[in-house]
Amino acid sequence: MKEGLLIAQLVLFAATLGMLAWVALHQRRTKKHQDALLSELQASLGQQRWFRINLARPAFFDRRLRVLAFEAKGLLIDEGDRLRILAARPDGERLERTVPKQPASIRWQGNAGLRSANLHWLEIGTGAEAVMISADTGMNALASREATADMLRALLPQQPLDAAALADFALDKHPATRLAMATLLVLLLALVGDIAVSEHQALAAAWPLGLLGFGVGLAALLLYPVFIRRKVPGRESLILTVLLGAVLGGVAPRAALRLDQWLSGGPVPTSYRLVQGATLKPVEPGPPDVRLNNVREYWAQFDVGSTHQLDIVHGPLGLWQLDRSRLNGITRDWYLREDRPADRGASAPSR
Repeated sequence: MKEGLLIAQLVLFAATLGMLAWVALHQRRTKKHQDALLSELQASLGQQRWFRINLARPAFFDRRLRVLAFEAKGLLIDEGDRLRILAARPDGERLERTVPKQPASIRWQGNAGLRSANLHWLEIGTGAEAVMISADTGMNALASREATADMLRALLPQQPLDAAALADFALDKHPATRLAMATLLVLLLALVGDIAVSEHQALAAAWPLGLLGFGVGLAALLLYPVFIRRKVPGRESLILTVLLGAVLGGVAPRAALRLDQWLSGGPVPTSYRLVQGATLKPVEPGPPDVRLNNVREYWAQFDVGSTHQLDIVHGPLGLWQLDRSRLNGITRDWYLREDRPADRGASAPSR
């Protein structure tokens, strides 16, 4: 089992290294083609402004399964009344577009979901000739918004910029993200509080609760398109979705336990027989076994086969829990007495 897990981890690590190496090679190759384009055009550029860009045609940009955000690297050249785009793919194929330099031909798209790969984009051209371009900031995606906005500002100085292009997205300014963060904080506090305060121990198989948590966490992925529709950038949408999914996945099993406890009508004293160590089995069939390994020393004082009363909670949801509030008080007193050798004694839950 451990060897299989280690092999799986090594395979995953090797696959990750391989992908990173491929990305680095891809970046290097496209950068070399971009530099070659610049060298060819250097003499003819004169006083024309030019910008290094990433480029993606619509068919490539709309793909969901792709490693990199861009299809090619190249140059955007300002030729006065028109814009010339010249780019090269990793295989050396060149792409060229010429579009009028006017507001109708240059549109801010920003960071629109996962397909943007955390870059900010402009759509240039119309119809089948339209392409997506982003300022080439290398591997530093955090500078993409500012660099792409500056490029748009330089090309169309009289054109008002989209509000999203003027500043990085702030989670505390958007109603949807404020609500999401408040919900996340409340759920996290509730989860930590329940773990810290509750004296109920879940019994029987843990997989139903684990499956519930996994299902709720998976269902939380549906929040991602909701954030996107509310104009939350892809990176922030993804982070909030993952965080909310993780916390909801942790809260759901605890909420089910508390609901079942509330609907149960309270704990029921149930006879249990000590079988070995700190493991007890019910005298009458029905309830699950109880393991109390964290107080193993306490149970070591009793003979195997001795019977004890434990407070069992079983509600309409079919979950089993041990209410440890009374048992915790007894074991706490016992451990305190054990710390005072002159005053040792033993007591057990009522039999």
